[in-house]
Amino acid sequence: MKEPLRVLTLDLLGGHPALDFVNTLDWRGRKPAEGGPEETLVSYAALLAWCRRAGILSASTATELERLAANTPVRAAAVCKEAIALREALFHLADASRHGRGAPKADLAVLNRCLLEYPEGRALAASHGRLVWRSHGDGIDLGSPLGAIARLAADLLVTAEPESIRCCAGPGCGWLFHDTSPNKRRRWCSMEACGNRAKARRHYQRVKAAG
Repeated sequence: MKEPLRVLTLDLLGGHPALDFVNTLDWRGRKPAEGGPEETLVSYAALLAWCRRAGILSASTATELERLAANTPVRAAAVCKEAIALREALFHLADASRHGRGAPKADLAVLNRCLLEYPEGRALAASHGRLVWRSHGDGIDLGSPLGAIARLAADLLVTAEPESIRCCAGPGCGWLFHDTSPNKRRRWCSMEACGNRAKARRHYQRVKAAG
């Protein structure tokens, strides 16, 4: 994985891996003229890099998938497109949930297909007197990361209170996060990023008005 991957610079601020995956489309709320949105899942290698960073894939499984992708590049590119389709379906499903709307049928179908089609690709094995997860060669598939992400997302959508899934209030940000704060009043993906930008804008407007 020698190519520079923008996906590795994204902060994991969603509070849940499925929402961090949704946030791999950076600046979702910006128009193209404003410099967004910015796609970071630009290749299958980028997908694997993000899954490793988010703890969704082990190093051994990622290595197996890299090898498989190198041997089947057309299939790897197709799975990358499927990953983007899954990400956008998850965004629409989470957005519908947080607004109290019914799940869009087309997006639910995308999620269910990933749940049903792709194997986990792991099995338990004994190692030094303990049980550990090991990748399972017969079951691993280039789409295995999509299956893992889909399972995490489905669990969140089933168990989370709708109002706990929120969208950053920062103009143009568009990142989703799972608000687990006691009073459910979190507004920003990050106070250090969007929160401070909002404070700076308010300060500038006050100074301008006073001047």
